[in-house]
Amino acid sequence: MNAGLRRRLICVFCAGLLLQTAQSAPPPAAPPGGPEVRAYVNDTCIVADEPFFLPGNKEANARFLPLLGLIVGKLAELFVNHEIEASADRIKAGAVRKDTRYAVISHMNLYRVDFTSGPALSINSKLGCMTIVAATFKPEPASCTAEYLPKELSADTKDLPQAQWKTSRTDDSIENQLRRANVCVVGKAKAVYEARFEFSKDGTAYRLKDAGYHIESLLTTSDKGATRTTLYTLKVSNPGVTDQQEVLSSAWVNIGTVSAGSHSTGSKGDDAPWLKVPPLSAEARRVYDEKTHLQQESMAEIEALKRAMTRDQRMLASLDQRIAGAGADTLEGLKQERTRIAVQYQSQGAELDARNAEYLDLPRTPLEIMPVTVEVAVTETESEKKAQLALADIIGKNSDLVGSAVGNSATGLLSKSVSASDIITEPDAPDSAGALADARNRYYDALVEARSSAPGAASADTQRKLAAMKDKYNAARRSQGLEPIK
Repeated sequence: MNAGLRRRLICVFCAGLLLQTAQSAPPPAAPPGGPEVRAYVNDTCIVADEPFFLPGNKEANARFLPLLGLIVGKLAELFVNHEIEASADRIKAGAVRKDTRYAVISHMNLYRVDFTSGPALSINSKLGCMTIVAATFKPEPASCTAEYLPKELSADTKDLPQAQWKTSRTDDSIENQLRRANVCVVGKAKAVYEARFEFSKDGTAYRLKDAGYHIESLLTTSDKGATRTTLYTLKVSNPGVTDQQEVLSSAWVNIGTVSAGSHSTGSKGDDAPWLKVPPLSAEARRVYDEKTHLQQESMAEIEALKRAMTRDQRMLASLDQRIAGAGADTLEGLKQERTRIAVQYQSQGAELDARNAEYLDLPRTPLEIMPVTVEVAVTETESEKKAQLALADIIGKNSDLVGSAVGNSATGLLSKSVSASDIITEPDAPDSAGALADARNRYYDALVEARSSAPGAASADTQRKLAAMKDKYNAARRSQGLEPIK
């Protein structure tokens, strides 16, 4: 065998040996990943607002507790659709801060419509508390509510003030408390942060307030002795059809310097900044008017009848005074006018009862409108200065701070309700909602007047007025993209 052939055989043999070795060798280990971050929004805090249960009827508690866990858990599932480091455009583009962990709540409706006493537009009542959990989670679909041990009140403390109550349960861990909301973690949760949403009395401003945190270990380092200045941010965006989302509002909570093992029950101060509530978009306003037009028309007629009856009451009181001091030449005419208005008042009362009954027959299931995307980020930095720079980087120019006057006036129990005509709208059409409501009220006032007027010249005038008000109302409806009334 010549030298050239030997060299070729050796090369083939070595290549085959290398291929066999590569196939039999185990794949390289994946680099260890950090904890997953998920954000949950509920009407109350999962940990900070965990209720006590009175000892006693075990059978009743056994039936009640799973229901409680199911309700809270379903709220989290319904309003939260987490996508870790995948959904936000800035994250997709790779501009992820190394000191920050992200979670995304997708398609949460910011506004809610209730029909109890007329269509009422308000901030979604489920915006009560945000809970951020960094942990390893059980694979979906996971269910751990049945494993939750309730915070049962210890019998020896039940007669003490509530601030001194203690629990008799054997598992008071954060992981057990999270099970109440069906948040199922594997092992220990690395960190849990909670912040309450507070709203101004008119519902147009909000702020986030620290409701407590439990940090088992830092997210950016495994060094048990390390300290970090920690903040978390919330960014509300309009989930448009394009990749570029419009940021509507941003909020933040700076909890200061923490380390592994840090715990807090929340901030007691009122130093959190007030921010503008993201305004109702033009599209959301159109959807609101379109889906509630039957209820709005019915309630507009009810309110018009109430205004007409109030005017008739005043007219009757005035005629009673005039009749008491009238002479013989005017007395009979005044009495006839009083009788006419009294009959009209009774007729309007019967009509009002009928319209109220009709409204109760209309669909009154609450609606939710204006879907938004909420991005939550937890940042740990080595100094307060770096934390401020990180906040500026994450928030950008979208803080929408409100003047101190709003903050000073928003004290006590803050309401989240806003009337449909007073709610903030987009700057390009600030008066459109009010103009539509005003035109609707004028039309129904004219309609009630036309129905109440007697035949004759006055009736012809009221019919012309009604036609004019109808034209103006339909013009206002067309400007909003709504069908005109017949």
